[in-house]
Amino acid sequence: MIDLVLAGALLGLSTGVFCLASCAPVFVPYMMAEDRTFRHNLSVLGELAAGRLAAYIIVGIAVGLLAGMIDAAVLHRAAGAALVAVSLLLLFFVLSKRSPEFALCRVLKGRAGTMPVLFGFLTGINVCPPFLLAISAAAAAGSVAGSVLIFLGFFCGTSAYLLVLLPFGFAGKSETVRTIGTITAVLSGVLFFVIGIAYLL
Repeated sequence: MIDLVLAGALLGLSTGVFCLASCAPVFVPYMMAEDRTFRHNLSVLGELAAGRLAAYIIVGIAVGLLAGMIDAAVLHRAAGAALVAVSLLLLFFVLSKRSPEFALCRVLKGRAGTMPVLFGFLTGINVCPPFLLAISAAAAAGSVAGSVLIFLGFFCGTSAYLLVLLPFGFAGKSETVRTIGTITAVLSGVLFFVIGIAYLL
């Protein structure tokens, strides 16, 4: 059991930079778009990590159950759906900050605490090369438990790189940086939406 967790952790540590790069267009604008305290920034990182953990556990169970039957086309469409969802979440996040008078924005603002978890979950199922490697390793484990342990290790290894996001949270204390973060969030949202639709077609 420990060897599976260690294998997943080593895979996460060795590919974590690529994971961070693929998620940076979502995480960085989100961190920069608000003025938060140090404790709040840590809380946001914790919630992002919790969302990713939930995604990895679900994927680990699915891979363990369906090993050998996973179709690349299904993964492609799942990635497209996740990208569309995260793009809409980014755009709704910006809208809730800029136009709080709208009814939808009031609902979003009331549930703002769940946003980091959703961002973490949706980016956690983003089909990037490291994620595909984790799926291959999990499928090779030969059982649901082994698959989940691989993904738990993968989560631990990649989560170390989330600390790189903390400075971006501190940068959000500047109004200029927050504006840049908001603009970047819109651009990222549009880009992810287009890519997600292309994956689904």
